[in-house]
Amino acid sequence: MNNKTRIALVVSHPIQHFCPQYVSFAKNEHIEFKVFFGSKLGLEKYIDENFKQEISWGNLNVDKFNHEFLNGDAILRSDKHIDAPALNNAFQDFKPDLVISYGYFQKLQRRASKWAQKNNIPVAYISDSEFRNNKKSWKETIRYYFLRNYFSKISYFLTVGDANEMFYSKHGVNQSKFLRMHFPIDVKAYAAAWLQKDMLRKEIREKYQIPGNATVLSVVGKLVSWKNQDHIIDAVKKLEDTGVILHLLIVGSGEMMEQWVDKAAILKASKVYFTGFVDIQQLPAYYAATDIYVHPASLEPHSIAISEAIYMGCPVLLSDHCGSYGENDDVQPGKNGFVYEFGNIDQMAQIIASMVADKGTLKVMADYSHEISVKFQQCAHIDILEKVRNKI
Repeated sequence: MNNKTRIALVVSHPIQHFCPQYVSFAKNEHIEFKVFFGSKLGLEKYIDENFKQEISWGNLNVDKFNHEFLNGDAILRSDKHIDAPALNNAFQDFKPDLVISYGYFQKLQRRASKWAQKNNIPVAYISDSEFRNNKKSWKETIRYYFLRNYFSKISYFLTVGDANEMFYSKHGVNQSKFLRMHFPIDVKAYAAAWLQKDMLRKEIREKYQIPGNATVLSVVGKLVSWKNQDHIIDAVKKLEDTGVILHLLIVGSGEMMEQWVDKAAILKASKVYFTGFVDIQQLPAYYAATDIYVHPASLEPHSIAISEAIYMGCPVLLSDHCGSYGENDDVQPGKNGFVYEFGNIDQMAQIIASMVADKGTLKVMADYSHEISVKFQQCAHIDILEKVRNKI
């Protein structure tokens, strides 16, 4: 007799950051786990509009977990219109005890939740929504009441951080429905990289001819206006003028690269390295080479890059518009990083200067980053399923 808990997860397409989590879920002997994709986007090379280049992902490993492509071989855009009418019959055949859905924005996700509610199946909901970038408008007011109603029908919320939980609370969700999951990274790859951190650190620094004793900042992400990587260049220039020399790795590609390369040209002693797009399997080495990870975005609900950076032992400085900080989150102010007011370049520069000047505290923060990240990834890959099973 099969007494396994049957869990169905619905997602638009294979996503490089989440597929490693599905591989972990599939290993749980108490779970019969299946992923239902709406599109084959990501399995083949494609042009990313923000990276401005052809992209392929090497860590999807869809052969290592049970899955179904609801729209066959179709490569559909992962936007609000994506849907799969075949989901209804697929669910009927699989007979899930729980449905996990990502957000409400896509027709596919709303279809999944509607089917589950009609069939009295609990829904576990995942999103990175938060209030730190909330804009007051009539549209937001309508959205607020829509979400209060939508959330009232959700059984559990697999939360990713403190700001995420605050968002749900402000929409009327009782904290008893929260199951902290944290966002997953490719923990197998990062665990292997952690064991080789010193070697990887040396390799990257030698590649860019960065002195071994130099202080290296880094930022990872698409080079688009709202990521604001140029703010770090501004801060580095201010610090250079006071005699503080830094090296900055800007990892990624995008439409703003040329403009920001020109801006970096004003530096004399400090240097900025534009790496271009870096394959996801090579990213751990860049975090290994980093002394301080900086995330200056104006819009960033909960950064996967920060989750990766802390696993590799990076202290983090991020803007207050980001959703990754809090007492129990990836960045715990004063313990493994700091928060500054978005756009305040003087404050950013002052905090960087204080971190660079206190190597002892920087080392303590680096160790703490890795320590909490290991716990968070244990939760995201293993413990969350037990939390769910105990609730059903």
